Amino acid sequence: MSFSEKEKHFHHLGLSNSSLNWSRHLLMQRSQVTSLFGADALWRKGYTGAKVKMAIFDTRIRADHPHFRNIKERTNWTNEDTLNDNLGHGTFVAGVIAGEDAECLGFAPDTEIYAFRVFTDAHVSYTSWFLDASNYAIAINMDVLNLSIGGPDYLDLPFVEKVWEITANNIIMVSAIGNDGPLYGTLNNPADQSDVIGVGGIDYSDHIASFSSRGMSTWEIPHGYGRVKPDVVAYGREIMGSKISTGCKQLSGTSVASPVVAGVVCLLVSIIPENRRKEI
Repeated sequence: MSFSEKEKHFHHLGLSNSSLNWSRHLLMQRSQVTSLFGADALWRKGYTGAKVKMAIFDTRIRADHPHFRNIKERTNWTNEDTLNDNLGHGTFVAGVIAGEDAECLGFAPDTEIYAFRVFTDAHVSYTSWFLDASNYAIAINMDVLNLSIGGPDYLDLPFVEKVWEITANNIIMVSAIGNDGPLYGTLNNPADQSDVIGVGGIDYSDHIASFSSRGMSTWEIPHGYGRVKPDVVAYGREIMGSKISTGCKQLSGTSVASPVVAGVVCLLVSIIPENRRKEI
């Protein structure tokens, strides 16, 4: 599931004065998506994602990246001999969740980042890599797992069963719903699974983004009517995040909306006393 950069245009025709003012506010603030969700209110209370273990299944992060204060571990599950992110996808996702650069703030800068490299520089991955990485994430007791990737293979049973195992171990799994909209029945796996928070994208007019995949969950239709997805939507257009080495950039897609939700989840989890998180 790749990022898709979109054109920058907004239409305000037919809006009330209050709607116009809100739209202008969004236009001014959209580079800091954290402001739109009121993350600063929790920051002022001292909640910044501390002691929350965040697994990012993607293309990794550079160990010395200046935007991150708490990279706990980087692991490589691919057949390439590198721990770095040479595509920028994983770095961007991590930045939305936990970046601390003033230009592209993340939601939970004190979150403990565990970067799992499950994609090669050629955008290649295999189910076996995900299975191995997932086993390790379960073993080291992750709190949240973000997967800003997906695909149409709903019947990859080993993968699906591993997703069930992840969530059964009280790991909150967040995944992008896909960029195959606007057609219905275009959900991606694993965001279409019932135990996964499937995230769609909206624009700054609070309309579903045209690229965002949507239900029903067609693979279930032979046995019923399928389920409505995504579960939640978040801003997925022109979001600011971290570049590979330094600096920020702007991207769009449900791959962007997913870490927005994952970052919010990390922030909310940090409010819960550490010894009670798995109970909840």
